[in-house]
Amino acid sequence: MKALTVIVVVACAGANSARAQDWTTAGYDAQRSSWVRAQGKISAASVQQPGFQLLWKLALAEQSSGARALTPPVLLDLLIGYRGFRALAFVGAPSDRVVAIDTDLGRMEWERRFASDAPPAGAAPTCARAMTPSLARPTNATLPALIGGASRAAQPARGAVGDPGEGAVTLAQLAARRREAARPAPGAPQPAAPRPAPRPFPVVYVLSSDGMLRTLNAMNGADAEAPVRFLPPYADARGLIVVDDVAYVATTRGCGKAPDGIWALDLGGKQVTTWRASGGLAGPLGPAIAPDGTLYAATGDGKVSTLEPRTLKPKRTYRSGGPGFVSSSVLFDHRGKLLVAASSRDGRIRLLDGGRTAFIRTPVFAHALADELTTWADTNDTRWLVAPARSLVPREPPAPYDAIVAWKVVRQDSVTILQPGWVSSEMPAPLAAAVVNDVIFAVSRGAPPSSPAVLYALDGATGKELWNSGTTIPTGVRAGLSAGGSQVYLATGDGTVYAFGFPMEH
Repeated sequence: MKALTVIVVVACAGANSARAQDWTTAGYDAQRSSWVRAQGKISAASVQQPGFQLLWKLALAEQSSGARALTPPVLLDLLIGYRGFRALAFVGAPSDRVVAIDTDLGRMEWERRFASDAPPAGAAPTCARAMTPSLARPTNATLPALIGGASRAAQPARGAVGDPGEGAVTLAQLAARRREAARPAPGAPQPAAPRPAPRPFPVVYVLSSDGMLRTLNAMNGADAEAPVRFLPPYADARGLIVVDDVAYVATTRGCGKAPDGIWALDLGGKQVTTWRASGGLAGPLGPAIAPDGTLYAATGDGKVSTLEPRTLKPKRTYRSGGPGFVSSSVLFDHRGKLLVAASSRDGRIRLLDGGRTAFIRTPVFAHALADELTTWADTNDTRWLVAPARSLVPREPPAPYDAIVAWKVVRQDSVTILQPGWVSSEMPAPLAAAVVNDVIFAVSRGAPPSSPAVLYALDGATGKELWNSGTTIPTGVRAGLSAGGSQVYLATGDGTVYAFGFPMEH
């Protein structure tokens, strides 16, 4: 009886918050960094040793002729439920299917199918493809903390005892903060926003092609509550994310007669709010969210707009002064300041210091940059930006050269700038990278009819190739990567999910 009580308590405690190593949304976290900071087996030292390999592959769908096939898996690293301990990956598949995979065993746990896949009448060909639902789990907007492991050197232990007569260190610090904090001026009390009732189990959110947001029990795929109308049917939804009981998503291309913009659904009050993007939203990841809840949206007319959480009221608009953006915004902390980065059509990465009013002009880095950026920091607190780039190095005779490129974010004369870091070896048509601790994972998507896709592991500090998958993946890849502390996942165009990592005993 005692054992049962412990299981219930642990399951409830973790039901409404994602673990730090869980990939919960497009780009991993609320800041869209694609950087997993987790204690696990993956590090630059371990990946180049024998053992990192294909663990399993699972066919989930027939090859799709549409622009999308399977979505990168959303992860739940630790589930304690009625069937014991589980680590699950949730995948959106064509024809409005959602599949849960046991990532330890590489087998299907459950699946659901939602709205019919009949395309809307009179829809454009790009909108009338087999629809793939968008998935997300609850995400914390706080900047994720390092959890030790390979990505951070060990720190000396500290006791919790303060100076004589001052009590514990934590209590003394708390008292000091209370004395220094200014008391707010009295004002009229603000009505509290309604919040969903807490649940004794974790959930996964599914936005299906009919525009309904569904809340599913992660254990078995059953409805945790009734579906709620979020978008018009057959809208092109990107970057679904749920923060502080509000679901946000971006819509593009006018599919389903949905204007380009950001949509917010209050999960407590069931109210939907919309913000329209003047120049069309840039990038596939949707809005990035700062720790204070502010949304950052990059647009195709060279602007980054900031929006209030929940209401989507415009706060401020920053203009790049140049060509439009092609990537979503990426947020990161650099020496105590929040920085915003996005790539533009002219081959630049533009930086915005949260304390300034204009973008910092950076050099042209490539003829073309991809539509996703990745950011991470090494053990010396050096901040890096990583992106796929094309036509980077001229040749004789001229030929395209695709690679993963990295830059350092540094301060020079009180101004934040980018310095060239490293360029990987040639990697045909690479997709956006994902970082696990200090390892950069990137996939060369392959070209029909016979070129295999190749997954690469690179040293984050030098770009040196540590490992590659060779001919293990025979078909091309359309979606990006997702990862946990010990495994990396990708989905191919023929509807197969691949998992790479270190074998474990079962």
